Amino acid sequence: MRNVFAVAAIVGLVVGGCASGPRGKGAAEREGEVELSCGKVVQPKEAREIAGRLLEIMDACEKKDFVRLESYHLYGPKFTKFSTESAGRLEAEVARKGERDGLSAVNGLSMRADGLKIDVFGKVGIATFVLNYSFKAGEETIEKQAKTTMVFVKEDGAWKIAHEHLSAGPEK
Repeated sequence: MRNVFAVAAIVGLVVGGCASGPRGKGAAEREGEVELSCGKVVQPKEAREIAGRLLEIMDACEKKDFVRLESYHLYGPKFTKFSTESAGRLEAEVARKGERDGLSAVNGLSMRADGLKIDVFGKVGIATFVLNYSFKAGEETIEKQAKTTMVFVKEDGAWKIAHEHLSAGPEK
């Protein structure tokens, strides 16, 4: 039931939010896009697919379902990641190990994507948001934020992460 509400909230963020957002060419000039009365343009089907994939990613992280989490990545020679824990760019295997090690070390992980914006350019989608997350360290609950960009590529009909960039947000 929680996922139904989360999907509705993310779809609301993707389709709503007419107070801001870039204006571009008319909707008739872009196949599959809809221009809202406020001038904001969204790609409903693709944006909803990516929003759903983000929920699946966060669920896999929270449940420590590494096989499922790794299936959402486009691991290989073109995959890259920038992380708050590393000074340099991470390649696929180092990023995979870092995610497994990091998620294995925490309990009670909870994640939320705030301020979600999804832009789709054909078979490439870019999601930007503030990742708010918390976890247990002993008896203490730690709360953190990360400014996040995820680049998705549609491969064999599924959106997969090709690049991740997380920057530390302000401490809570």
